[in-house]
Amino acid sequence: MKKLIRDSVLKIEHYQPGLPLEVLKKEIDLGREICKLASNENPLGPSPLAIDAVKRSLEDSHLYPDNRCVFLKDRIADSLGISPKTLCIGNGTTELIFLMGVAFLDPGDTLIISESSFIMAKIVAQVMDRKLVEVPLKESRHDLDSVLQTITSETKIVYLDNPMNPIGTLITQDEVSDFMEKVPEDVVVAFDEAYYEYVNKDGFPNTLKYIEEGRNVIIFRTFSKLYGLAGLRVGYCVAKEDFINAFQKVSPPFAVNRFAQIGAAAALEDKEHIKKTKKMNESGKKFLYENFDKMSVFYIPSETNFITIDVKKNAEEICEELQKSNVIVRPLTMYGKPTFLRVTIGTPEQNKRFIDAFKRIYK
Repeated sequence: MKKLIRDSVLKIEHYQPGLPLEVLKKEIDLGREICKLASNENPLGPSPLAIDAVKRSLEDSHLYPDNRCVFLKDRIADSLGISPKTLCIGNGTTELIFLMGVAFLDPGDTLIISESSFIMAKIVAQVMDRKLVEVPLKESRHDLDSVLQTITSETKIVYLDNPMNPIGTLITQDEVSDFMEKVPEDVVVAFDEAYYEYVNKDGFPNTLKYIEEGRNVIIFRTFSKLYGLAGLRVGYCVAKEDFINAFQKVSPPFAVNRFAQIGAAAALEDKEHIKKTKKMNESGKKFLYENFDKMSVFYIPSETNFITIDVKKNAEEICEELQKSNVIVRPLTMYGKPTFLRVTIGTPEQNKRFIDAFKRIYK
């Protein structure tokens, strides 16, 4: 009997996102509200402007969404000072990363990522049955010199999440400029900037200039994090026009629903929500740093809305103990870091609940 499912598909380690609150509430019944700090969601929730805009559009649920996402593209283009023709909207950046693999990876091609980079890039290489090379980190950061040394004539894509997820570290403008001067012109460089709005450190790279120069660069960004629209699933990528055309050719029709487009356009204009989110994130980060320092817990300084720590023991067991207190964080076993866990920076109350529970079990 002939084999029906591709071998490369059977070998894929399926992406395991944090469980949604509805499932957690069903599985955990300890009589107290769940403190979910596992998926880097905005603890303030979605933009109020987005909520209002979506509510007003509910009576149009019978209508198909705009397959070209013209309205949202125009709003994003205006905010970034770029042409709408250089934008593709997707069902979250996870879909767009997947579509990059479908559109660009030919038989014999190689995709390069860093160890512990966002796992979707690894998955798409496996789905396409293409060679994947993982470059070790250097001091918990992308080692761009080693990445350059790894590139061969078979290399098609270099994927760089900046800041990194789930590590939280950043590569700077100077580092990226040096890298882009040396990378071969026929290699696609994909910058995943899902957390870029949280960066406060000087020197965050201006990658948009490479699009203006016509370079083989793709930039991924999302409305799931800062804007609080993870449930609506909307992200975008920026690239030169022929790249965008390729994305659109392999994208399923109507992939971005009507409410995602409307909500994202409204959230983009909600300056107050953006300001509150950033302020809460910075104060929460400081609080967690101070407590980790007091407990002598190793943490990786983060430029995102999460912090990765090394508990020096089985992180899954620590997460299970925290779950008994209805505190949910993320072990990084699937990223090859069995003693590390990632905690989302939450509200002041959530951060305190996590620290109180963590202190009880961490010795």
